[in-house]
Amino acid sequence: MLAIDNIQVIEGVTVYGDDEDLTKFYVMPDVPRFRMNESGKPSFAFYKYRNPIDRADESKGGGFLICDVEFSLTPEKQQAVVAALQEQLNQKFPNRDPKPQVKIGAMTYTKGTAKLNVENISEKFVEKVFNPGKPSLYGRNITPFTVELTDQGATFFEQALQNKGGFVQIAYDLCAPVKLPPIEVHIWFVASKFMEFTQEFEKRQTRQGAFASVWKWLFGGTSGNRTEITQSMEEESREYQWGGVDIDFKDFKATEETKQRIRDWAWASLAEAVKASQEMKLDVIKEEQKKIPDNLTDFNNRISQFKFSSYDQKYRESQAVEWNFAPQGMLEPIVNLKDQDGNLLKWEDYSTIVDLDDPFFKSLDIAVTVNADFKDLPIHSVDVFCEYQEGRTKESKGFTIKSPDQIERFKSFIENNKWDYKYWYQVNYKGESNAYKSPELVGKGGRTSPLTINVGDTGILAVDVTAGDLNWNQVTQAQVTMEYDAVGAGNRKVQHEYILDKEHPRHTLREVIFTPVSEPYKYRVKYFMADGKEYEVSEKTSDAPRLFVNDPFSTMKRINFLAVGNLDSEIQTIFVEAKYVDEKNDYVKTTTIALSKSTPFFEWEFPAIDEQLGAVTYKGLIQYMNGQTETITEATTQDQSIPVGQKIEDVLAVRVQPIGIDFRNTVTTVIVSLRYVDETHRVDESWDLIFDAADSASQKPQSWTLPLKDKTKTEYEWSAMFFLNDGSERHIAPQKTRQLTIPLRMPVAAAAGR
Repeated sequence: MLAIDNIQVIEGVTVYGDDEDLTKFYVMPDVPRFRMNESGKPSFAFYKYRNPIDRADESKGGGFLICDVEFSLTPEKQQAVVAALQEQLNQKFPNRDPKPQVKIGAMTYTKGTAKLNVENISEKFVEKVFNPGKPSLYGRNITPFTVELTDQGATFFEQALQNKGGFVQIAYDLCAPVKLPPIEVHIWFVASKFMEFTQEFEKRQTRQGAFASVWKWLFGGTSGNRTEITQSMEEESREYQWGGVDIDFKDFKATEETKQRIRDWAWASLAEAVKASQEMKLDVIKEEQKKIPDNLTDFNNRISQFKFSSYDQKYRESQAVEWNFAPQGMLEPIVNLKDQDGNLLKWEDYSTIVDLDDPFFKSLDIAVTVNADFKDLPIHSVDVFCEYQEGRTKESKGFTIKSPDQIERFKSFIENNKWDYKYWYQVNYKGESNAYKSPELVGKGGRTSPLTINVGDTGILAVDVTAGDLNWNQVTQAQVTMEYDAVGAGNRKVQHEYILDKEHPRHTLREVIFTPVSEPYKYRVKYFMADGKEYEVSEKTSDAPRLFVNDPFSTMKRINFLAVGNLDSEIQTIFVEAKYVDEKNDYVKTTTIALSKSTPFFEWEFPAIDEQLGAVTYKGLIQYMNGQTETITEATTQDQSIPVGQKIEDVLAVRVQPIGIDFRNTVTTVIVSLRYVDETHRVDESWDLIFDAADSASQKPQSWTLPLKDKTKTEYEWSAMFFLNDGSERHIAPQKTRQLTIPLRMPVAAAAGR
């Protein structure tokens, strides 16, 4: 049997001797390692997989680490240890012939566990670790492990396992019988638990006073006595523990390390005894035991419990005990191991990427709904028919939907990775014999794609006309005229007129047009003011389901005045008188401006009735630094940018004219960049003009004005960037020109760039 005091380290490996046979040894491996199969390859596999993105749990993938770990020596290490031990025997028995041969004894483990360090890593990396909880306890002590990884964990482990320094650690906890050295060990422990429950009950009759007796005699009562009940309960519990370890090493000659290991073993045995005593539980006193029997006047109840646990063990020389071994360490990475030919193993030979998006199991799952208020709109029901036809898969199904909360599902397996399906729908109206039936449409499928029939698809024009920020003290009425040309279904034309006032601030338009609403509706607003004036806004378009009619002066007009000329050394001040006139609505605004070196630019902002109407008339005076003056002749313009100062021949005035740009459906923003360079006079000026879909005023022609040092040099450079609704961009490359008007058109798709 293994002698715990006969220990040495050879080749980094712990070696124990036998208590009787001098030629027999027990070798304890230094670190665990991956199990090697008969072909010399490690039992190791790493799987990284990906899931379809639209899984219900939103997980994108993960992986598995599968391996066998063994606690044994490599053949090379065991051969080196045996050679060293044989040399020891040869020296110990120099005269014996033949020489005694080394025998390696097999360790007999009584119990044990093995754990990976990854079991305690964040749950963001490790889903679960599967293992039998203990090694085989014989032979090579093989333990299988399976680690399920999250998507982040799979990526992390894929990199960490290829680190040549290692990452995965194994901790073994093994017990085996060993022979004690010539010592005496006394391990003892005593534990007791005591509980006592006492209960006292007393019921007695007491006579009441004379007045109480007369009262009961006059007004009723059973007796002149009363019953008093007293009871008490008390519960007491006590618990005691005591124990210890006594070791007599006598004349045992051993290192302090060996003695400390014996002490650790003894105290670990005591800890096991303490743990066992904690499982000793007292019985819980039940309510039935506390119940007082009926018809008793006096009752004493006493319940007591006492439990006792003890452990007393003495060990003497040559006695066998169970000894704990706890080897642990880092597993050598796969990329550090070599095959039978001495070549380093390759990671890709032991890892696999698995795509769980198997085409065989792909299927459509279409949620069919109608996004319309059946109670508010004249819709009785909507019939929806879906079909998928590809290869041998033929699936079709129809539904009748009568509520926006009703959800139907169309499901079908797919073939050839074709996800498109066909559908059509029919809208049945309340009080109408006719119905709208859509053409056959193509749906873009996915595993959980929705198919939603929206209000605009039902053949109903539905708009809520609502008063916005109207001030009824200024506005008495707002007349709203709405028009819509329904293409198809007999080219039906819708035209309605509504009057909004304080008592009627909301109207609803519900018109069956028997065709989807594909174009914006048109509307005009005429305001009747409290002072008798009338203002009318020119025709506009909208596709919003709710039309807010706001204050007639909610539109802001912005006119920019730019000083032109040498403000540094020639021009002192430019005075401008400006007047905005909207003749249609008899609306006028005026202002006076002074431009100078400190204020070369001024933005005139004021409320307007209609941003598309009105013109600016301006005139002024240029005051030079030498005292001379020059008159600015009166002029009228609809431009938003107005240069004032020196004559137009002395400046470069470029006008950018948008042509055919779809700001409603296609383009969100256009930035036009302009640059003028005159190297001789050290002039390098740049400017950006921005056309924004959210600002209708900015979609009009815009101007850039620049004073010239050389009237003959009028060449400049311009470029443009178009930002589209789908997130893409299109560019017009920088180009030089002398044209004073730039026709701005969106470039063709072939010129698109990102």
